[in-house]
This record gives sequence, C-alpha cells and structure tokens, in this order.
Amino acid sequence: MVETTSGQHESAVDQYVLEHSEPYFFSRYGRVEFIVFEQHLASLAWLHRKVGEAVDQETTALSTLRKSGEHRVPGWEAESDMVLDDSLSVLDTDTRQIGAGIIIVSAAAALEALMNEILCDPADRRVRKAGLARKAEVLAERWQGEGDLADFAEHISWLKVRRNAFAHRLIADDEDSKQCSWIFDDDMAEEALERLGLVAETLEEIWEQRLRPQGSDATHDDAVRQAPVS
Repeated sequence: MVETTSGQHESAVDQYVLEHSEPYFFSRYGRVEFIVFEQHLASLAWLHRKVGEAVDQETTALSTLRKSGEHRVPGWEAESDMVLDDSLSVLDTDTRQIGAGIIIVSAAAALEALMNEILCDPADRRVRKAGLARKAEVLAERWQGEGDLADFAEHISWLKVRRNAFAHRLIADDEDSKQCSWIFDDDMAEEALERLGLVAETLEEIWEQRLRPQGSDATHDDAVRQAPVS
C-alpha cells in the first residue's frame, strides 16, 4: 500500500469538486432539487477557481519569458515581442472576461433550472418557458409574506442584467460595447456566485415551509440530508 503524506492528502481533498459550493450554498433540508442545484453551483465554483488559476499561471510564465528574452527569434526580435505581448493582453482581457461571463451566464441558467423544479404545478407550464426575471416575479408574488424576499428581486436583477450585457458584448459593435462600463473579471464572477447562493437560500427556506406538513415541529437540526438521486 502506498502511504501519502498529510500535505498530499490535503491537496487531494482540495480537488473535491462538491466542496467548492460550501462557501456559497449548502442544502439544509436535502431535497433533491436543491442538491442538484448545489452540484451545479459546485461545478461553477470549481471552474471559476481553475480558470483564474490557469490565467494567472500563464500570464506569470509569459511575463517571465518576456523578461528573459528567450522567446525572441534572431532577426525577428520586435515581432517576437509583439506576439508575446498580444498573448499576454488577450489572457488578461478577453480570457478573463469570457471566463467570468461564462460563470455568470451559467449561474443564471442553474437558477432557472432550480425555479423550474419549484414551478411544478400544471398551471406553471407557460411560466417555466419564460425567462429568469418572469419566473422570479411569479414566485415572489406567490410567496408574498411567506419569507424574507427583501433582496430577492435585486439579486435576480443583478444576475439578469449582467448575463444579458455579457451576451450582447460578444456580438455587439464597437459603439454598443462602449455603453457597458462593467469589467467582467474574477470579482464579478465571485459576486455572481455569492448572489446565486443567497437566492437559493431564500428559495429553499420558503419552499421547505410550503412542503412541510402543517403542525410539524421539525427544526433545522432535525432535517436529514438525503443522498442525491443518480
């Protein structure tokens, strides 16, 4: 049997994808729809971290190469510098922005999928085909007075507006692009995950109260976390 050191063990544990959701959301009641959402969030958090780390490592390596001059081809020194500088610029702008945008777009999609599970009545068929904002609006109206919805609409609006802005940025002409001053970066992706988790917490609390049998004295500590359905 091969023995591993404590450091190796910690490194391996750090790679567990499902643990990446914990800073943002942890299903308190173990209902399948929220466990599936938690898995989606864990995947997004893992991807967010890995993309950031990869870009940082690559830019560091290219910067080191730029200082050493080892990339320069004799007779084409200026051109060699230009190609390397262009690569650095793309990594620090396009790659970071696209990475953050992917997280934001996917976060909104994961939230829509969760809401569709909650909008499970036959009469909700048309709402399930609607967009994120409409789904959230219907739930907020339906749950008025049933839970803490103070920041619910603001989080939804933040995600929707930035998701749409990113999608349009990729296809917009120069004039349209100038109208959006947001920087899609690691900080924005991190905020998206945080807001996503807060919305999910609100949804889970109200949904649990609605599903819990009347007169039940179950508490959070009594809730049993169920294994996800494979």
